[in-house]
Amino acid sequence: MKLFFYIVYPIFFFAMGCGIYIAYKSADGLVDSNYYENSRGYFQSKALEEKLGIAVSRPDTLKLGHNVIRVKATSHGKPFEKGALSLFIGNLSNTRYDSTMFMQKLSPGIYQATATIPFKGMWFARVDLKQQQHLISSKKWFFEVK
Repeated sequence: MKLFFYIVYPIFFFAMGCGIYIAYKSADGLVDSNYYENSRGYFQSKALEEKLGIAVSRPDTLKLGHNVIRVKATSHGKPFEKGALSLFIGNLSNTRYDSTMFMQKLSPGIYQATATIPFKGMWFARVDLKQQQHLISSKKWFFEVK
């Protein structure tokens, strides 16, 4: 029995050491180094969004190939017309196909952009609403493209 423990303990500690080393070397950077400064901007933009009563509708589902993406932006229930909207489309597993584009105004409060989805998978869409170069609202959605 002692021989068993003499063999298992070194293997266990070696495996633990390898796990710690790999975790240290391949850190994702998921923890933000200046969290409090970044969160202050987030809460200020959320407060402004609530004050202006901003609402952005969810785009229709994304599909493989060419997509025409339309959203409706309102302020207190009325069409929002005093800002610019941009659309970010990205894949969760591959950042090579990420793209950001400005949305064109079709009619009061209705904005449109086109995007190409080259392959299946989980895709992320974010609509940023800016007014005089200040971020007012940012809405995010996830879509599974089949």
